[in-house]
Amino acid sequence: MKIWVCGAEGLLGKTIKAEVRSTKEQADITSLDSLNMFASNHSGITHIINASGYSLVDLAEQNRNTAFQVNAMGPENLARIAADIGAKVIHISTDYVFPGNISRPLHEKDPVDPVNYYGETKLEGEARLLAIAPNSCILRTSALFGNGGKNFIAKILKMFQEKEEIFLANDQINSPTYVVDLSKTILNMLNFSGIYHFANQGVATKFDFGYEIFQFMRAQKIAMKTKFIHSVPSSHFPSLCPRPAYTVFDTSKIQKMIPIRNWKEALHDFLRTRYEPEL
Repeated sequence: MKIWVCGAEGLLGKTIKAEVRSTKEQADITSLDSLNMFASNHSGITHIINASGYSLVDLAEQNRNTAFQVNAMGPENLARIAADIGAKVIHISTDYVFPGNISRPLHEKDPVDPVNYYGETKLEGEARLLAIAPNSCILRTSALFGNGGKNFIAKILKMFQEKEEIFLANDQINSPTYVVDLSKTILNMLNFSGIYHFANQGVATKFDFGYEIFQFMRAQKIAMKTKFIHSVPSSHFPSLCPRPAYTVFDTSKIQKMIPIRNWKEALHDFLRTRYEPEL
């Protein structure tokens, strides 16, 4: 087995690389020539994990061509390469393919209808991948957090060190996902096909998530500047595009094979790892 990790410098890609042997050389998934050259230089690839993506949701509205090339054309290009070399693709997608107007956990077969351009490009990427490589595995996830990269927890921890009071949205509900748990799940699904939903168990708003971190840090006496956290509607934060209001996943399909822990347990594990010298 030989695994090619695309997007290996991102939050998820780095975590996967820590679990498997992976070359430092990378390829541009928007360029078939670049991908062909990589595949030619690394014979014997059996699996391609696509952890890359243009995930800056607001900027995707402005940089539409870049977002489309990475999120839609990228998976199509990987499908073509995989077909040429006989490899299996495991592609990471998002909860943003859903409109967020159903207030119950979402099944893999629920209607998709993105409310922003980022979601549109990710949905298009799923379709283009499956059109060429129908035996691929698509793993949709949400609210990814962990060490390194741009993610919500990094923003919160930075704010805790800089501001006495912070404001967090209370009306966008999803399931946070610890990158370590997602990485292990991906590596357990290398030979799966179809679409699956993966996120840690339980639901949370950004306020819930931030308050859980705040409580942990106070209980462990970890130094921070923040004294108050305020729960506010998302309209408090100007945005270039809408977000889906409710994208909690039904993970029963994947849980038949892989156990999933609660997001609070995963978050506490992450925080203990991050602040271990102080605890």
